[in-house]
Amino acid sequence: MSKENLYLEEIVKNLPRILSLIDNDKTSCGYGLGDRYYWAWGLTDFGNGTFQGIANGLSQLWVSGLWPFQTSFNTFAERIDSLFLGAKKLTRKDGSLEEAFPNEGSYCVTALVAFDLLVTIDLLDSLVDQEKKQEWISILEPLVRFLIKKDETHAFISNHLATAAAALFRWYDLTNQDSGASTKAELLVSRILKNQSKEGWFKEYEGADPGYQTLCTYYLADLHLKQKHLKLLDPLAKSLQFLWHFAHPDGSFGGYYGSRSTKFYNPAGILALGEEIPEARALSFFMSSSIKESRVVTLSSMDEPNLVPMFNSFAWSASLIKKFSVNKESVPQDLNLPCNDQNFFKETFPDAGLLIDRGPEYYSVINYRKGGVVQHYENSALKILNTGVVFKNSVGKLGSNQSFNSDFKYKHDGKKILIRNQVTEMPKQLPSCLQFLLLRICCFTIFRSSLIRELTKRFLVKYLITKPKKWPFWNEREIILGKSLEIQDKHQEVKGFTKLKTSKPFVAIHMASKGYWQIQDEVST
Repeated sequence: MSKENLYLEEIVKNLPRILSLIDNDKTSCGYGLGDRYYWAWGLTDFGNGTFQGIANGLSQLWVSGLWPFQTSFNTFAERIDSLFLGAKKLTRKDGSLEEAFPNEGSYCVTALVAFDLLVTIDLLDSLVDQEKKQEWISILEPLVRFLIKKDETHAFISNHLATAAAALFRWYDLTNQDSGASTKAELLVSRILKNQSKEGWFKEYEGADPGYQTLCTYYLADLHLKQKHLKLLDPLAKSLQFLWHFAHPDGSFGGYYGSRSTKFYNPAGILALGEEIPEARALSFFMSSSIKESRVVTLSSMDEPNLVPMFNSFAWSASLIKKFSVNKESVPQDLNLPCNDQNFFKETFPDAGLLIDRGPEYYSVINYRKGGVVQHYENSALKILNTGVVFKNSVGKLGSNQSFNSDFKYKHDGKKILIRNQVTEMPKQLPSCLQFLLLRICCFTIFRSSLIRELTKRFLVKYLITKPKKWPFWNEREIILGKSLEIQDKHQEVKGFTKLKTSKPFVAIHMASKGYWQIQDEVST
């Protein structure tokens, strides 16, 4: 079976470390918890709730007949039950779970775990008795109440809202009586669609991020398949018509030009839409070989906090592949991915600041709203990866032209691009003991107020991601398009600021999901 299912192959390689996350010791205070840094190592004073969601992927494998070990159902069911019990232990009085710090009240992780455990109940419905099912439902009810009552206000992050909407609709379907859940879910969906660009992308902080858009698609696909009244097919079709531009000739996906600089590909939602959306089918087929050859970020590259949603996505994908095959014959012959077409072509997405320039032997992706980040491919190989210019001030702080500035200047005559972007400070620092001490004091005092928590998160998002401090000069970048793409930079000379030599790509904002390995990282550009 594993030889026929590339998603299952990747799962089997990683399942031992996934199962090792769970505390299986019934005498332990941490029984059922999935955060080893908490229950095993004791290196943190709270448990990250995200890990409880692996019950979803485990259950997908079991009910699809893809479980690779000789495990009795009693043993399997006990493991799933422990993850529900672990979620109960981690649930705060207000029904929320934590991801980053104590008393956080994470809307995202609460939604994620609620969704994953609700999918688990649905998958195992016929395999567990009603008493156990009701026990699991009672564990999830506080999480759902939190999602209905609270909101995420520190930033607009489409994939988080989609997660919550999918969870709430599944709760509504399960209980068949909670109109508050469906009302809030419809509100969240309307927000996502209202903020969907006419170019097809869903907003992630300041703009479009193809990597996170594939994760958003995972949850929106679930909503589409379960809630036809939402009429999500057209928005999802527009999303796929945008997304497939960011599969590259070398098999990679996304990158530094995205608003969150991610280069991972979440397969399940796109695969699930393949029967209805031709671009989804074409993209799934193209990326399948990338996954097999590690030419895109896979489970094996993921750290634990992001491992869980990717594992669940791979498990759903493995079950879908068992039902239907996505191969060359299933993709219409006239439906070529943009990166596979050999004709001259230019496509601009002004709202996102993205430009695609394609010729017979090259493929260029440029974000001119982000200072002119360039990923340029020649003959299916990455030739140029230029993420911007780095500067240093008199006190050693770093800045760059790699930022979203609303007042950037941009000219494009078809042959070259001229970008004028203000240099901004990069928040490059590691947390100190004093900062952690102050954070913990806040966690157990002022952060007990949800208002203060949200205001603090807004400030941190603004400082670390969306509104970095501006420096008093500009960088001008000229990009000459074509196969032999050229980049020239010039900047104002300002006392106290010096330009640094950089040969490697960098990310200017704080983003935990950056930098996952893929095989192309071993090739010099």
